[in-house]
Amino acid sequence: MKVLITGHAGFIGKHLTKKLINNGHTVRGLDNYSASKKLELKGLKEIEGDIKNPKDIEKAVKGCDTIFHLAAQSSVPKSTEDIDKDFQTNTTGTLNILKTASKHNIEVINASTSTVYGKPNKTPTPETEPLKPISPYGASKASAEMYCQALHNTHNINVKTLRLFNVYGPHNKKGVMWDFFNKLNKNPNKLKILGTGKQEKDYIYIDDAINAFTKIWKKGKPGQTYNVGTGQTLTVNQIAKKITQIMDINPEYTYTGGKSWKGDVEKTQADTTKLRQINWKPQTTPTKGLEKTYRWWKKQKNHP
Repeated sequence: MKVLITGHAGFIGKHLTKKLINNGHTVRGLDNYSASKKLELKGLKEIEGDIKNPKDIEKAVKGCDTIFHLAAQSSVPKSTEDIDKDFQTNTTGTLNILKTASKHNIEVINASTSTVYGKPNKTPTPETEPLKPISPYGASKASAEMYCQALHNTHNINVKTLRLFNVYGPHNKKGVMWDFFNKLNKNPNKLKILGTGKQEKDYIYIDDAINAFTKIWKKGKPGQTYNVGTGQTLTVNQIAKKITQIMDINPEYTYTGGKSWKGDVEKTQADTTKLRQINWKPQTTPTKGLEKTYRWWKKQKNHP
């Protein structure tokens, strides 16, 4: 297949790009490189452009069968600082992708987020839960999802959406794991934790998330949305304990208290029934995932 991956140079995009190339697909990448560098991989054609510009999408998508749409403004804190940019990237950018896909009869695999649920009434949370985002990021992604559903109905676009929970692993240079590794590298005797440490979320290792992308691409139903998580949760304190055990240190914990940041959802847990029905299940335990992430982190510059 000939595929286009938007945001191919980002954390998840990088792993998906390598996976699809290794599986023999012809892969193009579209990225504005605002937070990443070119991958320069054999078998990858990279195009510098922006999903906010329909002409860039038109140029990149020529001859493709599928668009994996990952390009996004994916930071909750940044979404509260610049609401317009968040909306233009996530909502308008997705609408541009959908219109181009409709024009050329191309299927779309859309990457969304669990933040669209906000504070769900039910955990584990099924895909039928009402969308009640509490951050601009969640709102912009929920709006993008609505356009996916609407244009599937009115323009017959073959679109499938993944609601990604907290994806972690090598090449992710943000999030709680990255934060802890860097803090403990500077001072292995103390660890300052944002919030109370009781925040409880569903963390999925990158390889399992990528397998969900390919499984949904092959076996998912058009117009459907799938939660991508493990169905299990870890608290921030549990993550800290696992990381310090892996690093073989015993620091003193301190806490900022309150919320980690505006718009943070303090508990997430995926109901993965739909995804498991198409023969997917996570393969990586939290301990193994964190060990792999730590081995990658140690190879980075200035990380002994």
